[in-house]
Amino acid sequence: MGSKFTHARISMGIIALIALSQTMLGCASNRAVTSVTTRQVELLKQETLAEEIAPGREVVVTSVESPPNMVGKWHWHPSETFHYYLAGRVEIEFRDGSRIVGVPGRVNHVPYGAWHRASTGEEGVRLIIFRVHQSGEPVRHLEHHSPTDTE
Repeated sequence: MGSKFTHARISMGIIALIALSQTMLGCASNRAVTSVTTRQVELLKQETLAEEIAPGREVVVTSVESPPNMVGKWHWHPSETFHYYLAGRVEIEFRDGSRIVGVPGRVNHVPYGAWHRASTGEEGVRLIIFRVHQSGEPVRHLEHHSPTDTE
């Protein structure tokens, strides 16, 4: 019961998050997708999960808005990471050469420990990121650390 129950609760949480983000933020906009010039990250929720179902894990939910024509740094997350795209377009490139594309309404998964980076197009991108994260770890590990790097 434990493993199936854990996966079911996490899946239900992801579905609830998507429904909530759809309601709160919407997919349509009559403005340009983004007018930001630097990456904007807002922590929406960070909460420890019950030890009985997910020991040492927490949920981290962020809203991210990235400017047009941005190429991110190579990094990996100590989490299972799910992206829900609200507006714009982004391409996630993995070290093995594979790629995934994020467009409004799509959900993508970045596996635990997978080195990747994001590139936005002419509109930039707005998305919600949902992580099942190892408690106490930084949100991401950069290939080359800089004191100004965040999220």
